[in-house]
Amino acid sequence: MAPTDDDVRTALIRQWDRIAEAVPRLDLAAPSRVAGWRNREVLAHLYAQPSLLLRFLESASEAEPAVRAAENLAGTKGYRELIDASAREGAARDKFDLRLPVERARTAVLTAHLGATIETLQGSITVGDYLVTRCVEAVVHGGDLVDPVAPDPMAQAIAATALLELLAAVAPDLAAEADSLHPSVLRLIQQTVQGAARHGRWVGVCGGLAGDPFEHFDQIVGKCS
Repeated sequence: MAPTDDDVRTALIRQWDRIAEAVPRLDLAAPSRVAGWRNREVLAHLYAQPSLLLRFLESASEAEPAVRAAENLAGTKGYRELIDASAREGAARDKFDLRLPVERARTAVLTAHLGATIETLQGSITVGDYLVTRCVEAVVHGGDLVDPVAPDPMAQAIAATALLELLAAVAPDLAAEADSLHPSVLRLIQQTVQGAARHGRWVGVCGGLAGDPFEHFDQIVGKCS
């Protein structure tokens, strides 16, 4: 089942909230899973995102977007030095408590028109696609923290779909060879099922794996139970 507009809006807010709630228990000086960044830099990077989103929403129009979510995600590496410098500056200024920026952006995100087009550093993109990229960022960087923040199930599902679309766009041959029964894939399914169960949500599997369910049934159920 594809996420609804409300799913996209609320999943991002819930994921940001999860990270904000985790801040007091984190060792800010501990090395994160991002090379060269401590937890402090990861949080400083995330701290800036709600404010950036508010600024971008001010440019909302009915213009045609220039990029989609996959292109936006693929283009991030071109801003690596800028992102790193911004995160280090924010960390030096103790910008790591996400509660205030998330609260400021909450209403705007929950009421945003996802079909509108906004101007971002990487070009124009629909609000919906941009929120998807922020879901990816919040889920991935939540996992980069030590200790990692368990992802919101819907945010995780949105992020996983977006990353698969990115893989298909930039490396279609690799995407075609992806092993759906690789242990890391099964772990992701397990985490998704367990997280969804805690929130009373069902999980569906689509694609080739679902197309041959009886052959792999024991592996999937055994891993996810």
